[in-house]
Amino acid sequence: MPNTGLLILTNPAKIKEGLLCTIQKHVLKTLYIQYYPRLNIFAENCNSATLRWKGPEYSKKIADIYMKTSTIASRLDIRVLLTNLKYPEKSIINTKMPIEVVIFDQKCSKEEANTFIQNRLANKSVNYSFVNSLYGGGLLSNTEYNIQNTKMYKNVILGGTFDRLHNGHKILLSEAILRCTERLSVGVTDANMITGKILWELIQPCTQRIKEVKEFLEDIDSSITYNVVPINDMYGPTKEDPTLEMLVVSEETKRGGDKINELRLQKDLSKLDIHIVDLAIDDAHNKHEEAKISSSNHRIRLLGTRLQPPKTNRSLQPYIIGLTGGIASGKSSVAEKMEQLGASLVNCDTIAHNLYLPGTECFQKIVELFGSSILNSDGFINRKLLGGIVFNNKEQLDKLNKLIWPLILQKAKEEIQCLFARKRDIIVLEAAVLIQAKWQNECSEIWTCIIPQNEAIKRIMDRNGLSEEAAKLRIEMQPSNTEQVNEANVVISTQWSHEETLIQVERAWRELTTDLNKLGVCRSGSSTFHHL
Repeated sequence: MPNTGLLILTNPAKIKEGLLCTIQKHVLKTLYIQYYPRLNIFAENCNSATLRWKGPEYSKKIADIYMKTSTIASRLDIRVLLTNLKYPEKSIINTKMPIEVVIFDQKCSKEEANTFIQNRLANKSVNYSFVNSLYGGGLLSNTEYNIQNTKMYKNVILGGTFDRLHNGHKILLSEAILRCTERLSVGVTDANMITGKILWELIQPCTQRIKEVKEFLEDIDSSITYNVVPINDMYGPTKEDPTLEMLVVSEETKRGGDKINELRLQKDLSKLDIHIVDLAIDDAHNKHEEAKISSSNHRIRLLGTRLQPPKTNRSLQPYIIGLTGGIASGKSSVAEKMEQLGASLVNCDTIAHNLYLPGTECFQKIVELFGSSILNSDGFINRKLLGGIVFNNKEQLDKLNKLIWPLILQKAKEEIQCLFARKRDIIVLEAAVLIQAKWQNECSEIWTCIIPQNEAIKRIMDRNGLSEEAAKLRIEMQPSNTEQVNEANVVISTQWSHEETLIQVERAWRELTTDLNKLGVCRSGSSTFHHL
């Protein structure tokens, strides 16, 4: 199937009527859409320059196109081209990626299609093909357009997080482009502005988001200059650039636009005109998600999916899933579900607990390090007392870890080999210290559990009977959620209901077992893991 396609669209209504099915059958990754309103593109006397189109007249139609294609946007990168819409005299369609297949929504002959492709496409694949959609025909009448004399601006600006560009972002950016004649500035929120967002640890690095925004903008309209920059506050370039004329905002950021104008007036800068873009509704959102198309929804849907491929040879046996996460992140409930699905479990916390028992070599060394004052009257180590010592002194914690981590790993490896000898091929190594102890290379892949810090503090206080200050101290002693996520192949969050966590685990398990079956990693009849 071709990776890159171009849809020549004259009637947006045809998208929902059947074009989506055609697109899914013929395009794998990127779909460009060139919109030709009210135009028979195959007419002999077609001269688009005589139509005198003005971009902003069609902004609602562009938004409508993105909304109609939102159901396939999770698989396809949809890009509505704007240069030719703003400037009809630029009749040549030019895209960054070569076009491999062209889909027409009008019925046409092979000769008409080839003539159009040869005359209009600047960057076509050598072996291009075309699809004459069965759902073509039926041009829109002029009465379906609300033609307005919309003001155009030389310098336009907007801002946002722009995490993993989705159709909502593309609508916002397109609305700005359609009103801009010279320069569009885009502020992309940097690290200090994202920590309040849902699952902010999964947000792409700012440099990557800037790169993707600029590449998208330059691809859909090459007629203007783009200035895409990181911002560390809500104002960005608006607080100092006197050349700016218009600000594009969404419905929910209108108040921010008003604040920007207040600051500009205080600094004797001209007030910006504000264009408000309607939020794009996400018809597929669930009760934990936002009603609009949003990056937050997208990040929630990434939970339980593979964020990056495993670094190790996946054919190695046994297949070890390192399950980790911060304190109170829900690792145990996830491990329990994985056991129910068919995995075997090696619990490093249980191993550590046994190493603390009297009579073991480890017990003796711990007492030598910290003194007999850590013992209860029955001769057992008071782990709460020991925890109070090490979690308040990093040097003492490092001493304990240096002693016990190698012993835990040794015992864990022994248990893994015993399980493998019993024909258990998928083994979960549950270890809170996996990242700190640098055991990543002992695992085939890593699953990480995360929850927001305020939720972790609450759980620790409730479960361990600690003060808020003591709970925070324990959290600060471990790797941050970001550090955990950076090492993870799969991320699971237990911040919602138990049922929602199960959905994530089952999603990840389904993807894993499907892949391993294809590779033939698991011995026939040797494991009880399930396909869901």
